Amino acid sequence: MKINCRRCFYELWRKKRLIALIVLLSLLIGIYMMLNVKEMGNYSATASIYSMFYYGEKEEGTKNREIGIEEFSEVVESSNVAKRAVAMLNIEWITVHNIQSMYQISISGNFLYVSTYSYDKKTAVEVANAVAEAFVIEYKNLTGLENIQVFEKADHATYYSGDARNRKLTLLIFTGVGFFLICAIVVFCTIFSPKIQDYEECTLDGTIELLGVIPEIKK
Repeated sequence: MKINCRRCFYELWRKKRLIALIVLLSLLIGIYMMLNVKEMGNYSATASIYSMFYYGEKEEGTKNREIGIEEFSEVVESSNVAKRAVAMLNIEWITVHNIQSMYQISISGNFLYVSTYSYDKKTAVEVANAVAEAFVIEYKNLTGLENIQVFEKADHATYYSGDARNRKLTLLIFTGVGFFLICAIVVFCTIFSPKIQDYEECTLDGTIELLGVIPEIKK
């Protein structure tokens, strides 16, 4: 079956008001659904750890050097700290794997900051404190030193609103789907319409000769 693209575009243009109406209806439905979509935001909490510099020796034992908290910063992201933090928490759904994706660390001078992110305010605070305490214990076990401690526990969490990406996406999906569906329906009805729209259809695309056309007289 031969598809007359020009005729399809003509029908789309001819029914532009219907298309605009359906798109507008889809837009209104999208706005209604958008209002029911929850923006994904995060609660962030931060606990700080303080460390005094320790003066240790290099392997060759010739010179002393400062050993700061940055020497052990990777320990915070280890599975040992994660396991210890999970054990401290009374939250069933938190595992070693997902707790490691919930926090980040940063270092400034003698301070190491553990920042956690969660959709729940209480969870963000509890995880920040648990990871900080777990790191201090693990550090002391590794080094045998007492030059580190939790300086300030997290006592509150700050909410960071999402960028409304989910809402915008919902609106675009409903509007786009409405436009695509109405155009597809118009094109489908045009292709499979029983009405003859041009003379070539009467000749079966030129395979038979057209003898004449009965004119239509408008009254």
